[in-house]
Amino acid sequence: MMAVNAHAISFVVLCGFTLLYGVVMDHTNITLNHTCSENSRYHSANCSYCGLTSVPRNLPHDLRSLNVSDNNIFMLLDKSFVNYKQLETLDASYNSIYFIENETFHALLLLKVLMLHHNSISVLPISLLEKNVHLSLIILHHNRLKGIPRIFGNNLKTNQFAEDGANACRCKNLSRFDLSFNEVSSLEQGDFLALRNCSLDGFNLNHNDIKSLPRAVFKDLPAVHLLINYISLAEFHAESFLGNKAIVKATITGSNISSIVPMNTSEIPRDLFPGIIKIYLQYNKLITIPKYALDGFEKLQVLDIGFNHLASLHNESFCGLKSLVNLSLGHNEIKSLPRGSFACAEKLESIDLSRNDISVLDPQWFDGSHRLSTLTFYQSKIDDIKTIPWNVTNLQTLILANNNLNSVNRNTFVGLRNLKCIDFTMNYPLTISVDAFEENISLEKIIMQNLAKFTMTGSFRNMHQLVFLDMSYLHTRLEITSDGQFSHTSALRTLILSQTKIIAEDLVHSKSNRSLFSGLVSLYTLELQHNSFYDFRQVPNAFITLWNLRELDLTDCRILIIDSRIFRNLTSLTVLSLRFNSIKIIPEKAFQDLHNLRTLRLNSNSISVIEKQLFSRTPSLLCLYLHDNQISTIDPFTLIPTSLKVLIIANNPLTCTCQLAWFREWLDKVNTTIYQRNETRCSSTSFKSLNNQTIWSFHPEDYCGVNIYLIVGVSLAIVTVLSLSVLVYQKRWWLNHKRFLLKLAIVGYQEIIENQGPEDYEYQLNLMFREDDEWWINDCMKPFLQGRMPHLEHIVFGDSGLHPGSFYLNAIYDVIENSYKTVLLLSNQSVEDTWFMTKLRMAVEHMNDTKLEKIILIFLEDIDDDHLPYLVRLLLSRNKPYLLWVDDDEDAQEFFWAKFEKSMRANREMNNVIPV
Repeated sequence: MMAVNAHAISFVVLCGFTLLYGVVMDHTNITLNHTCSENSRYHSANCSYCGLTSVPRNLPHDLRSLNVSDNNIFMLLDKSFVNYKQLETLDASYNSIYFIENETFHALLLLKVLMLHHNSISVLPISLLEKNVHLSLIILHHNRLKGIPRIFGNNLKTNQFAEDGANACRCKNLSRFDLSFNEVSSLEQGDFLALRNCSLDGFNLNHNDIKSLPRAVFKDLPAVHLLINYISLAEFHAESFLGNKAIVKATITGSNISSIVPMNTSEIPRDLFPGIIKIYLQYNKLITIPKYALDGFEKLQVLDIGFNHLASLHNESFCGLKSLVNLSLGHNEIKSLPRGSFACAEKLESIDLSRNDISVLDPQWFDGSHRLSTLTFYQSKIDDIKTIPWNVTNLQTLILANNNLNSVNRNTFVGLRNLKCIDFTMNYPLTISVDAFEENISLEKIIMQNLAKFTMTGSFRNMHQLVFLDMSYLHTRLEITSDGQFSHTSALRTLILSQTKIIAEDLVHSKSNRSLFSGLVSLYTLELQHNSFYDFRQVPNAFITLWNLRELDLTDCRILIIDSRIFRNLTSLTVLSLRFNSIKIIPEKAFQDLHNLRTLRLNSNSISVIEKQLFSRTPSLLCLYLHDNQISTIDPFTLIPTSLKVLIIANNPLTCTCQLAWFREWLDKVNTTIYQRNETRCSSTSFKSLNNQTIWSFHPEDYCGVNIYLIVGVSLAIVTVLSLSVLVYQKRWWLNHKRFLLKLAIVGYQEIIENQGPEDYEYQLNLMFREDDEWWINDCMKPFLQGRMPHLEHIVFGDSGLHPGSFYLNAIYDVIENSYKTVLLLSNQSVEDTWFMTKLRMAVEHMNDTKLEKIILIFLEDIDDDHLPYLVRLLLSRNKPYLLWVDDDEDAQEFFWAKFEKSMRANREMNNVIPV
């Protein structure tokens, strides 16, 4: 008893000395001149690093923010803050505080943020914060607290107030409570009672010395993210969370957990089952997951047990998890799994088994997982997949990247009829058979980056649903065995062939002259960067079928020359990148079809000349990148689109002389933003005083006088116009007479046309040709019709469009009779074909019967007169329409299509009378 009294006396003496020391130091501080910096605008004071031993009391009374961190304060007393009743933020961190009186913060009724971290606090008074109902943030990490501080008053009393409504919850605004890096060694029921009705977002107990979590210890915590990482738990007792329906997320990582102890759900009322939604147990020491390990966690949706030492599972390990959707088992030591390992979790949609030691993947592991949609095996050392039918019919995403797969064939993915995405990135050495995806008719996305070798043998030819295909960064050259690789891949939107070591000749088949991209009518994005296309002149038809293409990337493809025809027909293109090549000259007509082009990247080439009409057909151009080239001047009257918003022409050897004066003046007038202005400089060939100066230092009015040639030219033009006007007026009657005669010679008489239009016929167009000439229909006629005559909906393409079940000649005559126009393709081979000539004769006879010029002849090549059949010569002698296709002349082709469009407008009545 005397020992106890002596201890009590010692404690009273210590407290008295402490209070006396505080009063003396507090009084002393009043008389000292503090060195705090004050900001009256924000009502704040910063007293950090001032060597203070107590809180200064002679600061403005209307302070809302006070910082006394990084000082030598040991105690906070009841009167420390009585002068600062407007405080909302208080930072007393990084001091040596070990003692705080009970009513220290009672005067701070508006306090929201309290920071006391990095001190020496071991005990906090029970009612320390019972008056601070606006607190939202309490930071107490890096102190010496031994338990959960009950600082909102008596727990039972607070709870009673909260329940009967007699008093508001004292922590209703609290969102974060940080007790990490303390010396908390145990948790008890009732520790969190005062927090039951708080609005906490996070409660942090990381880096404490907690060795166990008692039964139902968290039952009073509100909806919160509970952080208890890096403790010394050893065992995870599922019963610790009994009775709590509010905790949203619990993270218990790096806490030395070596086993999970399930709870006995048969003896526990169901209304006490935990309501937690997410549990993270990464970086522990788990070796196995026992049966029914987390039975009772009926609301759990996310479970992460990655970065452990799991080597085995039971097929009942996850039983009881009725709501589990996402399961992560990555970074473990799993080599094999029992059949139906995850069948118990009936709602499971995603499983991550990345970075394990799986050698052979067995589809039977996932039997019974009927809702499984995503399966990830990233870097799991897989070198083989058992050829057993998959029983996960809902699987849509399969990630097999960074493994050692050797081969994939038709039997590898049997059963995965709903598979939409598969990733084979970085598998060595992987071979994919031509029929590998025949069972996977729903595939929309295939990623095959960084493969050792791949040969295109038609694997994608009939993948009607494929939208995204990435075969980039092959270690050896992509081999293309034949044309028609994408014959029916009409849904593909994105194709990535970057760094596949292909060359220009690979883009067009040498024998059929067919583009590699034929069939890709929906392609939006084509990436071909880091390949070797030295000369595009050999393959002008490379992109001719891609009329829907939006983005084309040819970055770093070693391109030397741009052919004027290479980008024709790309009328939908919005982004074109040709940067980091070796282009010197770009033909004037290179971009003439790019009406929708918005971004053009030509930087980092060797371009020296910008043709005057280069951008005349790009009215939508917004961003033009020309930096890092060899451009010295831009000729006057060079057309620059008025739509241009961004221009970069830096790091070019610009010659700032009078020839460039117009461009310098243009820079001042337009609203275009010029980037890298400081790098846009005049070269040594400029006026001497402008050498290496920015182009904005060049003021043309200081260097260039009146242009005498321009004045003389304008004057001469005016005199010429006036002279011609006088002459025309004097000869006006003679000119009117000659104009009338010319009109008669050209216009002639009015033609009589058929009253019926294309819409009145069953077929708007009938195309007849030999099977050998079908390539021209696919590569030329179909793209034209879809791009420029989309209104023609009912078209017969050869014999494939004839009525089935009819006699051949009857079917041909029926199509001819019910077609608005009949087009026949003539070649040297077709005129020798008996059936083709029969079709021609039938078409001519129908034309004679109807007296309408309904036939159009198209010559695909020159045919010698001696070789031309009499019927064709007779038809041509009567001035019937015919067209001649020219392969290598772009202008001739444009004229060809214009004539064809005109011929499709009406059917003229035949007139064989020669006028007198």
